[in-house]
Amino acid sequence: MKCSTIVSVALVLPPCCAMAQKLPARNLAELVESLHWDPAKRGALMVLEPERVAGKEGVDGLAAFHRTRTTVTGLSAIIPDSMVIIDDSLQQSPNMYDGLPRPTKVLYLMSTLDSRQWEAITGGGLGMSDLTGDQKGVFTSILPKPFKYSTYKVGNKYEPEPLETNLELSDTELQSVRLRLERSLQFMMPIIGQQDSMTPRDTNQDHGKPGDKFIERDSDADFRKQDSFGIKVRQTVPNMQKPSDLDYRATNLNGSIQLNPSERISDMLKRIGQVTGLELHADLRVGDRMMVCYGRSTPISSALRVIALSVTGTYRKVGPAYILTSDLVGMGARKMKLAAFDSELNAKVWNEESAWRQQIYKSGHLIQVRFRADDHLTPSDSLAKKLDQGPPGSRTKINSSDLSEGLKKFIERQNETYKNQQVTADGAEAQSDYEFSYVLPSGDSTRPDLHTLGQHELFSYSNTDPRPSQDAPSQAKLAVTAIKDPVYLCLSADTVAGARHAVALASRYGFKDLWLHTLSSDSLIAALKDAAAAEIKVSLAVCPFDYEGAADAASADRTLFGDTPPQSLERRKADSDWAQIQTRGWGEPEPLGSISPLSTGYQARQNMAISLAKTPGLAGVRVLNSTPHGYNGPRVNYTSIPRPIYLEKGNFGYAEDLRLAFMRLQNVDPIDLCPPNIYTNSDLRQPFFLDDLLRGGTSIYDGRDQPNPAIKGMMASFDSWLADLNHSCLRLLLESIAAANPQLPILVDAIPVATNAINRPTGGLVSWKSGDPLPEILETEYAPQPVLGKYVVRAWVSDSGVDYARAALRFIAQGAGNRQRFAGVVLDLSPMADSKVERWMKETFLLAPIR
Repeated sequence: MKCSTIVSVALVLPPCCAMAQKLPARNLAELVESLHWDPAKRGALMVLEPERVAGKEGVDGLAAFHRTRTTVTGLSAIIPDSMVIIDDSLQQSPNMYDGLPRPTKVLYLMSTLDSRQWEAITGGGLGMSDLTGDQKGVFTSILPKPFKYSTYKVGNKYEPEPLETNLELSDTELQSVRLRLERSLQFMMPIIGQQDSMTPRDTNQDHGKPGDKFIERDSDADFRKQDSFGIKVRQTVPNMQKPSDLDYRATNLNGSIQLNPSERISDMLKRIGQVTGLELHADLRVGDRMMVCYGRSTPISSALRVIALSVTGTYRKVGPAYILTSDLVGMGARKMKLAAFDSELNAKVWNEESAWRQQIYKSGHLIQVRFRADDHLTPSDSLAKKLDQGPPGSRTKINSSDLSEGLKKFIERQNETYKNQQVTADGAEAQSDYEFSYVLPSGDSTRPDLHTLGQHELFSYSNTDPRPSQDAPSQAKLAVTAIKDPVYLCLSADTVAGARHAVALASRYGFKDLWLHTLSSDSLIAALKDAAAAEIKVSLAVCPFDYEGAADAASADRTLFGDTPPQSLERRKADSDWAQIQTRGWGEPEPLGSISPLSTGYQARQNMAISLAKTPGLAGVRVLNSTPHGYNGPRVNYTSIPRPIYLEKGNFGYAEDLRLAFMRLQNVDPIDLCPPNIYTNSDLRQPFFLDDLLRGGTSIYDGRDQPNPAIKGMMASFDSWLADLNHSCLRLLLESIAAANPQLPILVDAIPVATNAINRPTGGLVSWKSGDPLPEILETEYAPQPVLGKYVVRAWVSDSGVDYARAALRFIAQGAGNRQRFAGVVLDLSPMADSKVERWMKETFLLAPIR
């Protein structure tokens, strides 16, 4: 009877009430509430910020929220149903066929065309039936799949108005698409009222006259790349437990943790740490996220696993601590590895493109590529002639009389659009771009594709031809007395015999000041004794942060690649930029690397330097290499050569003790941070751990996937923290030396600021006394030149790289130009192997006269 009553009541519910019951939950929190979860019967439940998770219309249950329910040893959880994994193994070989950019494949196809095919591609279009053999495969890979396009009309204000959108060619229609080459114009135009100022104006920005119709290929599929040169890098897979450095089966995780109704992940991990004795951190991108809990308690191990599953992350060990992060591999470290891979392949692709462009140019067919006949921006006959007959590798100078009526109208529209930057054609420069478009089966053509094939100068001029080799003229040996600036010799000595030999070499070639790089008290005393008899002054040279060999292995700093100093040097040598640095003569030899300023090795070295500074008879202390690469502060002002990726291969600051110290301050492991100016083809972002610096080169900023605002400046914060740490360690060392021997003159390498680059071509050592600020030098390519008179500059030689010290010494000895005198010049051979030093000096200097 009761059952019948209930049924009848249900049957007579008003339609509006029945509909109301079927309304989907607006967010995950509503769905969870509808479960009426009873922990007493079903155990505890954890779900991350359900109120922030919106549902998808037309989908029922948890699937509408891209969530799934799982159970971990009695603890239930609602977690994301998928996760993004990044494969940096690079086990696949690059697919240089499908993996190449589309314009690159078009260039390759152009380099294979015969005269008949050139007629087609510059006329009605080149189709599959015009091709033979491998050309067909290349052509197929060029065609977009799917091929989507839209039609537009130019409005009265010259803005495109959509007519038909999201049109798509069938597979059959795609086989009839043809490829066509054409040219367009680019201008550099003088800005009216601003002398010697020019701005670019690209005719591709113009869609035609009001009422004109055009077709444009939809290029959205070209973006958000998940691969790199055909290697699948980014994949979405079902959510599962990732490998973890934290052993969930450890005995100290066997207990239970009390649950709060709602709690930040970072606070929850902190409470677990207090119970288990573990130091647990959460990456700042997820630490503030709120975990909603139903129930009073749960096993600690289960809670830790659910927290990781809820953010599709894991726990990484850093020293004695653990951090909840995305993967065991650092996000920044992984990007660096993939960026290095992309960079080397991009360099190869550029070389191939250059070779193909030269081949195309030499074929003589490039002149067949015409401007579109129906384009109202086609140049006048006089301008077209100037463009074709202009000197290779340069833009064409033009004036207003060279412009067609269409181009004059184009400039008028540009000036209407950019009212604050009016331009004129008089004195402008013109250049043509080569582009490609598609002829559809209907016979209509699309507008030129988004990416061009390159400007005319790239086809007609090459500066990559190898220069004829010339033997360097033999140089006469140099007398040390010919160097008018005060001159010093810096040598290394780890033994008494080595120290005595260093003094003998200085005496043999006429040096009166020797800087001895040593950490041996016996060696320093022996050198001072022999130097007194030879009337040579001896100063102690200290390199407080340098990695000096296998004895420093336990204290070695690391790069973001995870490399120790020797590994870093080998990686740099294997980079294509290494050869350019050696041949172009930039700066100085590359240093090996550094030790961590937080290591016991650094502390021992500092203590030894302070102790040696007390040695009677010293002429001074010289602190060299005061700023290891990577400790210069925020990364800015990178130059094009060497490339940023090369510079990062030599930037240190990622030793585990440094990572731990910064992580304790900022709740982020530095290997999860991405340096700027480093790019990858593939998008490397992962949900919950978003960072715009992980975007791929083809990512679209569409307002979605916004990262935690705190992550935006964190890379610069880490750089600044490293710089501050370096400065505090250096200042403490200098003050301690000054306290140990107050009368001892001290010189210290000036700290380079404003860049985080590999070479330090300017500046040098500056006199310092207790209480002085640390000396700095602005180090940028275009910075004002420093006051050289206060610097002791270094000409130094190592076992790596090309030797520029001889040339530098001769330049200084010749007193080239009216240059300002240096405070001194130190020839630093301390990085060179002992077996090579004597030979180098014998080949460079005349023997000093025997007194």
